Amino acid sequence: MKKTPINLQKYVTFALLFLTTACSKEENVLANQKQSPNANLTKKELTNVQNLTFNNGDTILNVNYENGTFSSGITGITATHATAADAAYLINPAGNGSNYAIAHKIVYGDSTYFSDGSFRSESDAISIPSARFFPGDERRYEFSVLLRDWTSWVSGPTYETNVFQLKVSGNSTSGSGVPLQFRTARNAMRLRYEGSSSIKDIIPDLRPYVNQWLDFRVDVLWADGPTGYMRTYMKLPGQSDYVLVDEKTNYRTFAGNVSIGNLGYIKWGVYGTQEGLTRIAYHDNIRIIKLPLQ
Repeated sequence: MKKTPINLQKYVTFALLFLTTACSKEENVLANQKQSPNANLTKKELTNVQNLTFNNGDTILNVNYENGTFSSGITGITATHATAADAAYLINPAGNGSNYAIAHKIVYGDSTYFSDGSFRSESDAISIPSARFFPGDERRYEFSVLLRDWTSWVSGPTYETNVFQLKVSGNSTSGSGVPLQFRTARNAMRLRYEGSSSIKDIIPDLRPYVNQWLDFRVDVLWADGPTGYMRTYMKLPGQSDYVLVDEKTNYRTFAGNVSIGNLGYIKWGVYGTQEGLTRIAYHDNIRIIKLPLQ
């Protein structure tokens, strides 16, 4: 009977020692995880960082349509505001390894493909608070797009069709704009920045890639002053890694004013075309990922 308290005391002492050691290790692991993955990296290692695979803890939004619905099972995803029966529809199989993708369609001159002041059919995530962006947020945006039977430009004015937007709510009168758009222009794929202040053709000739999946990634530090960055990457058919195609640093990325209610959100689909044309684009794997990656 007298030995029992002594043995219990030993066990308690051992347990406390074990817990103290374990907690110390856990604190070290957490401290290491909080460090930026870009710290003390060589140029080669920094290039590899943008190719890292994200984990579930990093993912804010993942629209992959694999449950066969327009919302991908996510409350707040809008399919389209156009009223035509085929303004938005699902593709099965998607032809990119997925079961499903979404298709958006517009037909010039047909009012059922006209919405929000233009010929457009676009999905958006504006109703999802966690998917919005504001100054101070650091985010990665990914999407895949296939330009279905895209009509080649021959001559005349440059009619552009938008296929993805990083947009700020409101309009020019409320001091807001569109930080970045992916647009087809003539036979090129181009990046158009806020107010057309900068334009960069990242695929000079799209025609060899029509009806093939193209992958894009944008890393952004959202800032309402000249402290942000925006880096755009692309992966063409046959390429195994994303390639940096344009970069802006020390740059005002947030094109709006939070104090008057402007907020950032994403849109994908088709917007704008010229007389006589039908535009169809497929989209898949629309993701928003928190940076830096953990």
